[in-house]
Amino acid sequence: MILPRWLTNGLSNRLGKLIPMRGTDAELPNAKAQTTLARGHHAETVAAEYLSRQGLKLIDRNVRAGRGEIDLIMQDGATLVFVEVRARKAGAWVSAAESVSFAKRKKIIETAERLLNEKPAWRNSPCRFDVVAIGLPSESSAEPHSSQTEVNWIQDAFQAE
Repeated sequence: MILPRWLTNGLSNRLGKLIPMRGTDAELPNAKAQTTLARGHHAETVAAEYLSRQGLKLIDRNVRAGRGEIDLIMQDGATLVFVEVRARKAGAWVSAAESVSFAKRKKIIETAERLLNEKPAWRNSPCRFDVVAIGLPSESSAEPHSSQTEVNWIQDAFQAE
């Protein structure tokens, strides 16, 4: 079927506004997603550096297994530590520590079990689950990476049941 010329004139321009074309800005993550990812990466870096100063040794970061991910895997003496890092801006409705829900804890435990099964060297190590809650300064703060960043390390935050 051939469409009349009056109908096809400018049709691609009108459709281009409605349907994003490949290679356009529509495929890029939005600014909020980019800042959330950057904030998460910054929080993980702050947590890893903090725990290293407390004597823990970083083994790995952002380790995926199955459908889950462990933010940090660290070693505290002979103990293997699976660390969940949570960050919230000042004044958030739910604190960073409170944001580790039952479902999230379950997913972390399942991921850790999967990793322990995949890595024979880790199987006999004592393990624990820690949470590092990062309180970030509000966006209105003049210095976003200032000393206002609050770190709360909760050792043995939850148990595998």
